[in-house]
Amino acid sequence: MKKFVIFLLFVALPLIGGKISGVISGDIAGHYKSIIQPDFSPPGVVFPIVWTVLYILMGIGSWMVYVKAVKNKSDPNYFIRPYSIQLALNYLWSPIFFGLAYYWVGAWLALLLTAMVIGMIIRFSFISKIAASLQVPYLLWLIFATYLSFGVAVLN
Repeated sequence: MKKFVIFLLFVALPLIGGKISGVISGDIAGHYKSIIQPDFSPPGVVFPIVWTVLYILMGIGSWMVYVKAVKNKSDPNYFIRPYSIQLALNYLWSPIFFGLAYYWVGAWLALLLTAMVIGMIIRFSFISKIAASLQVPYLLWLIFATYLSFGVAVLN
């Protein structure tokens, strides 16, 4: 039972943090509709669905890494630290981009976040190839989100 609760905590953390970030950001859907979008921008309804799936994958991957590190008597912080840093940057993006409408800051933050996720995936791969692989959809989405962020910054 304790293992399942720990698993749920790892999965819930990114979901709850993402929700809080969204609430702090204000009316993201309305803001999204009001700005000039670059080519290939998806409809706003896509974002909460995609982010929910990605947050779940992040949680599962971080849990796998934590469990394996503890089992191997490795320092779990070595693997979880880059995850925590990228998650904090992830939580900052929406309030900066949508809440404050600092599009250029948000675009550069998206680029930094993408680089941090690459580092996190590399670190995860040292202990769990599966956990690292679970983060690839997140990386691909971030590359796309970075394109969108710079596009919005240029167009607005």
